Amino acid sequence: MSLPRWSSRLLLLACATLLALGAWEAALRLKWFKSLAIPAGIEHPQFHHRLKPLETYHYTSQEFDVEVRTNPFGLRGPDPSQPKAPGTVRILMLGDSYTFGFPVRDEETFCALVERGLKAQGLPVEVVNAGVSGSSPTLHYLALRDQFLSFDPDLVILWFDLGDVQEDHWFQKNLLYDDAGRIARCDPRYINGRFSRWEWLRTHSALVKYLDTKLVRTVQKIRVLGWRGYLGAKLRGERAKVAVARLKQEQLAPDLAEYDRFLLIRDALSDDAIQPYWELTAGYLRMIHALLAQRRIPFVIGFYPYGMLAGPDQWVPGREFWGFESGRTYDASRAVGLLARFAEEQDLPFVNTLEVFREAAKAEKLFYDQDGHFTPAGHRVLAEALVRDPAVLSLLRRRVSRASR
Repeated sequence: MSLPRWSSRLLLLACATLLALGAWEAALRLKWFKSLAIPAGIEHPQFHHRLKPLETYHYTSQEFDVEVRTNPFGLRGPDPSQPKAPGTVRILMLGDSYTFGFPVRDEETFCALVERGLKAQGLPVEVVNAGVSGSSPTLHYLALRDQFLSFDPDLVILWFDLGDVQEDHWFQKNLLYDDAGRIARCDPRYINGRFSRWEWLRTHSALVKYLDTKLVRTVQKIRVLGWRGYLGAKLRGERAKVAVARLKQEQLAPDLAEYDRFLLIRDALSDDAIQPYWELTAGYLRMIHALLAQRRIPFVIGFYPYGMLAGPDQWVPGREFWGFESGRTYDASRAVGLLARFAEEQDLPFVNTLEVFREAAKAEKLFYDQDGHFTPAGHRVLAEALVRDPAVLSLLRRRVSRASR
């Protein structure tokens, strides 16, 4: 066979391959568009990720059907850059997807309910929902320093999420620093200070993202577990990530947070094993406190539980995917204790909603069975706890008095 015929066949094969890859890319994009979970968001060179501004997101599942419209900052709710009405106190809520209110409607989020509840008590407040899915104190600090302070808040409440410890660990590799050694930004395109072509491709191509999730990460898990451990986990119906997390706990590996979102409540881990990860998060909480203290803005830390901490029948069966048994209420004392001690050391109000959730969980479904986020009832429980909190009410009344002068 002559070379030209080989060349033409190779050219046809290359074209067919490119067309197939293009069709695969288009199919994945169409699939994700039709069932658009409100994702962590598009890459952001300053704040790592953020939802697109002025975009409508639609998410459907067997549990919910939700549309969300973002404001000019990619956040939920009205434009927070608008000047406050005279005498109004503005509350800024920091948090992740639970604060954002995924997956309930705007009027069902605890941010909206808190605003209505406080107004019903005669307090002229406005609540800014600054929740960003997949965010944590690292990103809260950057967003507050470089953007959210321009919203002129009178009070900042940060809702601590159990996944914050892992996410803070993850975001460190994406941080970039200025010449003085201060954090400049958190850019997902950079890994340890160097531009990553793979990360760029992963965030711009649905196909590369799919291959990264289904192939690259699977290979990484097999390397950790071995074929026998990986197949054993699959046969047990266990998520491979959970099996990796369990193995890392047994080994007391130095990268525990890389694999486990729920380090703070794993029974097998000692306080000493947890401490380095908590100290990283606590450091960013201190930075947030210092930033606000410079401007004399009160800072409050809040805690909400996940379903396995609230009751034996909450977030079932979804919790099993993460290695938590149904029919059991897990211990939250370590996580709550760390936060309570931190708040006491920093002289900060601490809103602990654990017991309120546990009581309400006896009568209502507060978490979606599979997804695990708050149901509308869960948002209502948190909002009712906050609008009755004595320390928060005292702070607000002082701020209202000052704003009305």
